[in-house]
Amino acid sequence: MTSAETSSASLLSDPASERHTISNHFLEATFQPLAGGRMLRLRHADHGDLLVPLQDASFDRGVWPKAGAFPLFPFHNRVRDSRFRHESRLIRLKPNSANGADVIHGPAHRRRWRITEKGPDFVEMVLDYHADQEWPFDFTAAQRFELDGNSLSIGLSLTNSGHATMPGGLGWHPYFKPSRDGLVLTDARSQWNPSGPSGLPERRPRDIGAGGNSIAIDSTEHFSDWTKATACIGDGAGITFYSHPHLSHLVLHRKADYLCMEPASHVSGALAALPEAKFGLCLLVPGASLSGTVRLSVDQG
Repeated sequence: MTSAETSSASLLSDPASERHTISNHFLEATFQPLAGGRMLRLRHADHGDLLVPLQDASFDRGVWPKAGAFPLFPFHNRVRDSRFRHESRLIRLKPNSANGADVIHGPAHRRRWRITEKGPDFVEMVLDYHADQEWPFDFTAAQRFELDGNSLSIGLSLTNSGHATMPGGLGWHPYFKPSRDGLVLTDARSQWNPSGPSGLPERRPRDIGAGGNSIAIDSTEHFSDWTKATACIGDGAGITFYSHPHLSHLVLHRKADYLCMEPASHVSGALAALPEAKFGLCLLVPGASLSGTVRLSVDQG
C-alpha cells in the first residue's frame, strides 16, 4: 500500500448524500453512518442545538472531533498501555494516535457503518466488525434511534459474531452544549475511582442526599447504579437521561465548550479487571449478545 493509500484509509468521509435525518414536531437528528455511525446534530424546536454540532465529519480516524455523538463498542474510556489479559493471554491493541501509548473508546466509532432500517422518525445502523490490530475479535454492533415527542431513545446492541469468547460492553458518547455551572443531578448510588490503589477500578458508596454533582471544568466523574441524570445545557434547555439496567454506568466529563453525559455498561478500566463481572464488562460466548436502551428527554417547562 502506498503512503497516499494509507493516508486515505485512515480518513473517515462525510459525503452529504450519505447523511440521514429523522425528525418530528420537536426534535431533529442528523446522522453520518460512514463517519463512525455518528449523530452529527440534535436540534430541538425551542432550544436549537442540544449537541455541539459536527459540521464536517471528514477526519482522521485517530483524532476525532469533540462534537456530535458516537457509539462506544466494545468498550469505553481508556485502556492503559493498550493492553489487557483475557483467558491467560496478553492482548495488545493498536494505540490511538492522539492518546500516546493508550487506546480509548473502542474502534467502532472509527469505522464505516451502514443503515439497515429507516423511517421519518427512526433509523438503525449496523457495523460488522472483523478482528484486526485495534480489536482481535469479530463482533456486530447496532444502534437504533427513535423519536417520540420530546424524547429520543438510543438502543445499543453488541453480538459476538466470532468463534471465541470475547469481552465486551457498550455505551454512547454525546457532546452536549456546555452547561453554565456544570451541575448534573443524578440518583446514582455509587461512584468510582477508575484507578484504585490496586490499579483496578475502585467502587465506593455515594451519598445521594443532595442528588447533584457540580462537575468542574477539565474533570471526569464516574458513577453507577443510576436511573436518572439531569442537566441544564446551552441556552437553558433541561435534559434528562433515563437508564436501562444494562447501561448502569455513567461518565460525566466537562470541558469549557461541552458537557459529556455518557451512559455505558461498564466502568472505565474494566478490561484490566477481567473476569470480575462486578465491573460491568461481559464475557460473550460466540453468538451471545448484550443490549440496552437509554432515553433522552428535553424538559417541556
